[in-house]
Amino acid sequence: MAPTTASLLPTLPRVFFLYLEPIFISYGMFMNFSQSTHLFKFLDTTNISPNLPILPLPTLILPAQSASYLLNMMLYGLIILLATPPSKKLLQAHIAILIIADLTHWVGLFHAIAQTDPNRRGWAAVLDTEGWTPEVWNLALYPVGTLAVKGATLMGWFGEIAE
Repeated sequence: MAPTTASLLPTLPRVFFLYLEPIFISYGMFMNFSQSTHLFKFLDTTNISPNLPILPLPTLILPAQSASYLLNMMLYGLIILLATPPSKKLLQAHIAILIIADLTHWVGLFHAIAQTDPNRRGWAAVLDTEGWTPEVWNLALYPVGTLAVKGATLMGWFGEIAE
């Protein structure tokens, strides 16, 4: 089997980028939509459980677009890692783009918090963490770990990326 861009990675980052991050992304997308089935009912109140809040479309579209973006990033990432000849520059650019994706994850989360604040405080609501549910904390803290692995990989903390 011919070497691929993934073969340039040290062992821990290779496991992370080829297995763990795709699993984390898939799990997050599944949980997002499995807990938000009312998204796909097109806000028809006759089909929505009385327990589920009816949210305005601008609040709902961002998480859906984010999930679509992450799916595409994951698939393109796997193609880059598994189907391209070894290229250190391509690998470094790919990891840098994934770092940007983690940052946009926070933007999406904080935007949703700001839009859905019952007190209408807007972006100030993002700093009020007392009301955050465990799910929101997970969404807020998850990128810390992934950013750490990506940054450490680029800085060579797990070993140098091969040439």
